[in-house]
Amino acid sequence: MDLSAIFSALGVIFCGTLIGGRVAGMLHVPRVTGYLLTGLLVGPSFAHLTGLPQLISSEVLKDLRIVTDIALGLILLSIGGQCRTENLKRWKHRILWFSFGEICLTFLLVTLSVASLNLLVVKTSLPGFSLVETSLTLALLLGTITITTAPAVTLMVIREYKADGPVTHTALTLVGLNNVVSILAFIVLSQILLQPDFPIASVLWQMLGPLLVGGLLGFAASVWAQRLETPSEKKLLLLGAVFTVTGVCRTLGISPLLATLFLGLVLANSSPRWHLLEESLQQFDYPLYVAFFFIAGANLHLETLPNIGLLGLGYFCARVLGKLVGARVGAHFGNFNRERGIHTGFTLLAQGGVAIGLATTLTRQWPAGGRLLETMVLGSVVLFELIGPLAIRFGLVRAGEVPILSLLEKRAPQGTIEGLHNVVQHFRSSLGIPAGHQLSDPGDILVKHIMRRNVETITNDTPFNELLHLIAHSRYDRFPVIDGDGHFVGMINYTEIRNLVFEPTLAKLVVASDLAGERHIAMHPDQTLREALEILQKYRYISYFPVIDPEQPKHLLGILSQNDLLAAFRRAGKQ
Repeated sequence: MDLSAIFSALGVIFCGTLIGGRVAGMLHVPRVTGYLLTGLLVGPSFAHLTGLPQLISSEVLKDLRIVTDIALGLILLSIGGQCRTENLKRWKHRILWFSFGEICLTFLLVTLSVASLNLLVVKTSLPGFSLVETSLTLALLLGTITITTAPAVTLMVIREYKADGPVTHTALTLVGLNNVVSILAFIVLSQILLQPDFPIASVLWQMLGPLLVGGLLGFAASVWAQRLETPSEKKLLLLGAVFTVTGVCRTLGISPLLATLFLGLVLANSSPRWHLLEESLQQFDYPLYVAFFFIAGANLHLETLPNIGLLGLGYFCARVLGKLVGARVGAHFGNFNRERGIHTGFTLLAQGGVAIGLATTLTRQWPAGGRLLETMVLGSVVLFELIGPLAIRFGLVRAGEVPILSLLEKRAPQGTIEGLHNVVQHFRSSLGIPAGHQLSDPGDILVKHIMRRNVETITNDTPFNELLHLIAHSRYDRFPVIDGDGHFVGMINYTEIRNLVFEPTLAKLVVASDLAGERHIAMHPDQTLREALEILQKYRYISYFPVIDPEQPKHLLGILSQNDLLAAFRRAGKQ
């Protein structure tokens, strides 16, 4: 291990991602794409194809594997934390039907496409397998791998654009379910297809072992978290849990990916302090995630693209079609609206580390077929890693869950010369010579730039008991009510109805429109944040304001929260 090369590589990684992220923002694409492309440009694959000197060698990338392992563990911990029972209770069985429809259609399309192409066109036969056996084995294994969705890309794009809403929460839950189902199905199918005489107990251990390790350590961490007070201690606990789970799983020869995912799931559902743990995690994880994407880009194998062939192309197209159409079918199965299915499909296209991990595992179990399958997966991952962030951004923006302010890339607050001047002035000020500067007024930003457009609404005929169920599993305390034509009726304020007591017989007669207050404080989209702040100061008890079209008073455009309003002032002030 060459320490000087590793430290130099880390310097290239963090400086490179700083530049790549800024360029990506200027081009209005997700910063994740900038991180991946920057890594790709300085990686060994690009250097080999262009004849340029490589800034980071393959050997150094192998030494940096621990960085990606830590980052992926923390990412899966966060994704597992999204699978909270409160979400499942809110959606009941509908989210499982959504996942079932999306997974099944994606699996079937990829399996049928790969099997048909190999049987009828490519006709590749592997040693010890007939043409039919080769086609079915490759198709079924690729079908299980195609279910995976890159958790890292999904989480980072959501965080970058501060997305929040029904599609965001649905996507994060489906990402967790996709990866759990894919890993478990891969374990079972790979043993049945490649080692049918393998002991059933070993297969069960490969499936249940990670759940047991992640569950036990997650429960232990939940108990320990009760005794921790400072954010620093919570960070140490999370890092210790991820390291311990990964180390134990590698020692036992079971999947650390599944175990860390289950660790997050158990922590989120058993710890009363999960929200504090999650906040602590977000305070230090970003540099690790940035390094993860840079290294992922540097590890992309451009030379595999020409080799994926017709089978790889069929796999790529079938997966894209499966995710997009499968999400619509799943939304129909789960009784979600059509738009939820359309937008969620785009958020599930990214594919990366989990798929590569499964393909690499297969090369050890089945060298001949595993290498062919790995080549197709690696080539496809190059494409999915590049289009995935753009697709996620597109889906979230179209869903109306991204504040416009998050889409506007601010110019650097100072040019290079001006920045140098201000540094000198600040240094002079530190020596006792005062120096000042002015910031632009964030109050000139408009409400429509930060409001959230995709709103969880309640229909006016929602029964009282169902309304209570929705309120109990929501993080909001004010709920817009609309009629059958989508017209805004009013707002239900939890603080006003929480003390109401109804007779059971009368409760059946009460619907949402009976509780919606016609008098409500609303914002207009073209109001400035300065005006919005004045309203907020006057009505401090209101946490969410409806944003109404002034020309169509019954048209609900979105909601504006106190948190988004104050965050916009802080963010714009820093700019």
